Formats: sequence, C-alpha cells, structure tokens
Amino acid sequence: MRSPSDIVLTSLIGDALALGPHWIYDQGEIAAKLGRVERFHAPMTSYHPGKAAGHFTHYGDQTMVLLRSIQKVGKFDLAQFATDWRAFWENPTTISYRDGATKATLANLQAGMPVEKAASGSHDLAGAGRIAPLFLLRWEDDAALVAAARAVTGFTHGDPAVVDAAEFFARVVLAVQRGAEIPTALNEAASSHPKWVAAGRESGASTAGDAEALMRHGLSCDIGKGFPAVCHLLFRHPEDAATGLIANASAGGDCAARGTILGMVYGARFGVSELPEEWVNGLKAREEIMGLLM
Repeated sequence: MRSPSDIVLTSLIGDALALGPHWIYDQGEIAAKLGRVERFHAPMTSYHPGKAAGHFTHYGDQTMVLLRSIQKVGKFDLAQFATDWRAFWENPTTISYRDGATKATLANLQAGMPVEKAASGSHDLAGAGRIAPLFLLRWEDDAALVAAARAVTGFTHGDPAVVDAAEFFARVVLAVQRGAEIPTALNEAASSHPKWVAAGRESGASTAGDAEALMRHGLSCDIGKGFPAVCHLLFRHPEDAATGLIANASAGGDCAARGTILGMVYGARFGVSELPEEWVNGLKAREEIMGLLM
C-alpha cells in the first residue's frame, strides 16, 4: 500500500504542473509557447496574477487549506475546515483566484448561511479534486472517508453530480491504494457513472492523441467534460504517471482540476520517487508540505 503522503503530493504536483497552461483552450498556443509541458511554468493567462512556476492554482491552494486544517486538529471537521477556508479567502494577503464557486460560497457564509447550506450551484469538476489530504487520516471504514469527501466537495459545490464524483474518485483511490490496477478500479466503480467511464475507456483505446481526445470530451470546467477526460488519461496511461500528467497539462483547458484527480489516483499507485525529482523539489510550498506530512 502506497503512503497516503504520495496521494497528497502527486495531487498537488498535478495542479502545479497545470498552472502554466491552465485555462488556455488553444492547444496550438500551448504547443508553441510551452511545448510538451514537462516542467512547471508561470501562468500564461491573467487569471493567476502573482503566481510563478511551482505555485498552485486556486484548487491546489484549497487542498492546502484542507491539509493544514486536518493536521491542526488531527481529524476532519467540516466546521473547522469551513472556518479555515473562509479565513484563507478573507485574508488580504491571500493571492489566489476566486472562481464562481468560491465567490458564491463565501458570499453565502458572509450573509449568515450555515456551512451545510452555503454551497454554490457549481457543476465544475474541480470541486471533487481537493480531497487528497483526507487519505492521511485513519477512518473507521471506507464509508466514513467517502462521507468526508462528499462533505468537503459539497461545502462549495452544490451540484449532486460533483459530490457524487468525489465519492467515485475516492473509491477509485482506495481500490488502487489496496493494489487494484487503475483500469480495474475504474471499471469496478463504473456503475455510478457508466456513461462517463465508458466514454473515457473508449477514447483511451482509440488511436486519437491525448490532446485530440480531451478536446473531443471538452476542455472546460464542466464535470460532464472533465470526468471522462480524466478517465481517458487513466485508461490510456495506467502505468505511467508522468506521461499521464504531462498529457493532461499539455491539453490545456481546466487541466488543473483534472490534474488534482489524476494525481490522487497515480499517487495511490506510484510513489513520488517515480516522478521527475524536479517536480517535487520545484514546488514553492515544498517545505511546508513536507512539514505537514511528517
């Protein structure tokens, strides 16, 4: 069984690798300016001002908020996480993009809505990708971890499909962590999302290149596009984490959301020692992360 630390680190690496081409939808532009995205880059868009190569997008930033929160109290507590999440966004020194889900949830909390009802209506895949730190904790059973994954996601993303996706990928990570092959884990969990898994399996077995296949699935934030795209890469590259993460970043669009989930699954299968050393060493938050993971 891989260390849960690998799940966290690889998820964060998946986000950081995607920062450069994040929300660039012209794959030709990515190829011309960055080539094959094999290293960290500063963001090409204006959505991430103040960020440099090795930083996280706002998805990785929120994963870090969860990591700090659970390490501070030694468990997952939704109310505590919500307090820490709100403090992060209300801190005037915070440099991180506020997407629609963040703005709506924060506004609801500031208006006095309870944590359990403050979520936006967002249907973005990203809501399901910030759960990696939960795997560091000891849980009574899988159901308890899954419930926490659903709670973290549902705190900001009210679309049931996004919350269900968090459960799906949490169960895939658990299966892979226990020794299942990645395609097997996806197929065994497919009953909850048969169309999206089947679409990823079909394109993964096709002759289409990764960038082309992901373009066909759709590069935007919507879960109906990102979910099968993640499955495509996992079916296509089940034994090569680095290639899968590079292909994801190189395809552009909301590659950071896809990257956080890919990273979790790959982290459950492979140790970070099997990834390029510069990816771990190049993380701007490496020292803090290592301290939190000890």
